[in-house]
Amino acid sequence: MAVSISSDGKDLGNLDVLIKGMSILYAEDNGYDPNNGTSYLLKLKYESQAWNNLKAGAGFYANGDVFGITDFETERVARGMFVTDDGSTKSQLGELYLKYNAEKFAVHGGNQRYATPLTTIAYSNMPNFYRAYGASTTAIDGLKLGAAQITEMSFGARAMTDFGLIGEATKTAGAAINSSLIGQAEFHEISTATFGSGAAETNGITVANATYTGLENTTIGLWDYYVDDIANNVYLHADTMIPLEGMKLKLSGQYLNQQETGDQLGGTLDFDLFGLKAALGSKKWSVYAAVNSSGGDTAMLNAWGGDPAYTSSIFSRNEYRKNVDAYKIGASYKIMKNLIIKVSYANYGKSDTSAPRKVLGLSGPGMVAPQTDAYEADIVLVYKPKKNVMLKTFLANRGSEYDGIEGKDLTQNHFRVIASYKY
Repeated sequence: MAVSISSDGKDLGNLDVLIKGMSILYAEDNGYDPNNGTSYLLKLKYESQAWNNLKAGAGFYANGDVFGITDFETERVARGMFVTDDGSTKSQLGELYLKYNAEKFAVHGGNQRYATPLTTIAYSNMPNFYRAYGASTTAIDGLKLGAAQITEMSFGARAMTDFGLIGEATKTAGAAINSSLIGQAEFHEISTATFGSGAAETNGITVANATYTGLENTTIGLWDYYVDDIANNVYLHADTMIPLEGMKLKLSGQYLNQQETGDQLGGTLDFDLFGLKAALGSKKWSVYAAVNSSGGDTAMLNAWGGDPAYTSSIFSRNEYRKNVDAYKIGASYKIMKNLIIKVSYANYGKSDTSAPRKVLGLSGPGMVAPQTDAYEADIVLVYKPKKNVMLKTFLANRGSEYDGIEGKDLTQNHFRVIASYKY
């Protein structure tokens, strides 16, 4: 939420201020479930008024520990809540951009959030940022065409969780490296963000997209992400809304394909993902069911902060692994005007993707195969006493598909509280 700034009746632009804090209240004491962490995010963003259709924006972000509460000497700190190893405050000018919007033509360039299917992912505090330059047009009725070039990206706090706890170092959950080794809240070339320091130079990610809205209550989108010398990712989705008496039914479908390209710096890649989702709801309640099925000869190299799949959960994105059949069901209910409860359950079966022993807390080199079906059950409670204030708690009960390997307890029973204030 942003507030308009004015002086003597003159529009001076919009100011967006966010203060956010989160803390772990309970977790399993098993060396796998993060059981210690209290962090904050401060966001200060300004976007100017339009001048000849041109706007400028700048967003400052800061993240760190809260009053030294987190014990960084413990075995399992929630590293995904911070952008430094010791919780020290680190700031970043994550957004610094220009936007030009005419009647049917738009141009953008600079550091930005860049919200597209394969560059959008859940985040805790500091988000991911992208250095991108692009243009789009709606000159044809019902059709939006766009193209962009991503030259660099910056990993936020939760990239550590994407790689470790969620991805279990399988490189499938939005980050393919331990981002602390190259520096979080810093911009890096795409090859460095994919493979780490010393990676061969590439030309980044070229994005092309088409979105069709010519059918009533229906959106069809096609995206292509060409990651130079690494991978080509094609993503297709369709969504249609069917009004019912006092309710709405939304039906969605998706398809994702990844193949290696050029010098094949990421090795051979052959991945497909299909998905279907149905959601029914009213102003008071909603229910949904979704499935994803992955195929091909490899898992997905999911390295650039993307998570469009329907069956992802708070701590699980196993559908991007090799040969996974996943399903997820969920519901929400508005208990009172400002209080909502959400529940969900997802099951991912057992994939054909192995994980490094080290990231699972096992001694010695090598990889281990999945042992059991992965699952996650979540309960989320959201309370908004005022429009700009949010209190949120969630309980996540999760089991890794590597649970039980050599007697290891790889489960989570994770309870967290989050508070935010927007000005």
